[in-house]
Amino acid sequence: MKTRQIASALLLAGILFSATTARANINITITSEIYIPPCVVNGDSLITVDFGDMDAQKVDGQAYAKSITVPVSCTYYSGAAYVRVTGSQLTGAPTNVLKTDATGGNADILGVALYQGNGVNSSFPLTLGGGSNGYGYPLTQGWTGNGTASSQFTLTAVPYKQGGSLEAGAFSATATMSISYL
Repeated sequence: MKTRQIASALLLAGILFSATTARANINITITSEIYIPPCVVNGDSLITVDFGDMDAQKVDGQAYAKSITVPVSCTYYSGAAYVRVTGSQLTGAPTNVLKTDATGGNADILGVALYQGNGVNSSFPLTLGGGSNGYGYPLTQGWTGNGTASSQFTLTAVPYKQGGSLEAGAFSATATMSISYL
């Protein structure tokens, strides 16, 4: 009987010590988003271009051009720099011409053409929109300090007339600009 008790005790001990622990498989989901921060253009201050008084007969897409250089600071500056300009395009005009809020007969014919760099050069338009990558278009002209935290960008704005005759009156155009490295 003692042998039976000892055998039973050993069997019970074996069962207790060899029992496997029940485990539950738990999935872990880790999410985040990596983004490329845009640069700070002009200290996040408004960029103003004032054409002053213009002779309606001299508005030809060349006269009254104004170039402006703005500081650009970037926390991420690896790769190539891209510029994105968002604004309404003047219907029927090239893709670098902003629509103005001109009134009367000027509404459909007066725009503001934008160019990269210093001067009116159709080889370097400052094209509106996000481009194929959503970040805009490569900076190819007017960009100094590439690959550094502090840079400068020069752009040129010029009144653009698309046919017809201009009437006297005020106008303005608005757009937003961002610069990012990719």
